[in-house]
Amino acid sequence: MKKIAASLLSSAAMLGMIPIGSQALDPLHTALHEGVTYNFDITDGKAEILSVSGAKGQITIPSELENYTVVSIGDKAFLGSAELESVCFPDTLENIGQSAFAGCTSITQLSIPDSVKTIGDSAFMGCTNLSTVSVGKGITEIPADCFFSCPSLADINLPDNLQMIGNEAFYGCPDLYAIIPETVTYIGYYALGYQQDVHSPVTVKTNDFIVGGKIGSAAETYANEYGLDFLDPDNYLEGDVNKDGKVDAKDASAVLAEYSSASTGSDLTFTRWQRIVGDMKQDSIIDANDASRILIEYARLSTLPDLSL
Repeated sequence: MKKIAASLLSSAAMLGMIPIGSQALDPLHTALHEGVTYNFDITDGKAEILSVSGAKGQITIPSELENYTVVSIGDKAFLGSAELESVCFPDTLENIGQSAFAGCTSITQLSIPDSVKTIGDSAFMGCTNLSTVSVGKGITEIPADCFFSCPSLADINLPDNLQMIGNEAFYGCPDLYAIIPETVTYIGYYALGYQQDVHSPVTVKTNDFIVGGKIGSAAETYANEYGLDFLDPDNYLEGDVNKDGKVDAKDASAVLAEYSSASTGSDLTFTRWQRIVGDMKQDSIIDANDASRILIEYARLSTLPDLSL
């Protein structure tokens, strides 16, 4: 299609219909690198990867193709590369296009370099085994549907200068616990904590989901608006598992009951939020030690003077 367009433009130019600038359209280029065939175009002396073949296992995208610097991965370039397990991006890369890696079901980790400035909608949609992501400092927006239906995604490191999280960006990521930077001012609808019901096409709230962020931030506003648990990891009342704003014997009793259920193999009742707040020992285990520490904290708080008098 691009060759046809170039031919038509050249013919039109000869007829004096369309002026051709200094940058003529280049035909599609092809290069083989470490077993992967890259089809790419050249714009202003820089390469954009349009499609690939043979992308499987662990690959490193080259910083140059035929001596042209790789700055962009085009829309759908790696779409459906189900055998691709790991990809290393070059630090020359500036753009990842729409649906560029959608359906790459074997990828487990991603590290997006600081050089990347934009990511397209649905870029990593349906990467079902993706569990860990690090997003570089060049990104200010996680676009719509970016990680839509990535059910294994549990850990993501977001840059401190992030400003926007698009609609349904993390829809269908039930295990995700992300700390949303305070710089984020907009979070789109169903961006976090929602998924499709397993029995119908209806969108439902994800059970046991936590939105992490600073108190007073867009993250807290979003959590409150959508009825999700919110946690500021640097500012919460340790031990207050019943959310009544104080630490007392009721919290200790609840922790002991949860510990008893775990010890006897009974069903556990604590939410993820309660497990974090109740883990006084911070060893990722709810047990009698936590209950004991809650009681100690209760006793300490009881001896403090009442400043409201």
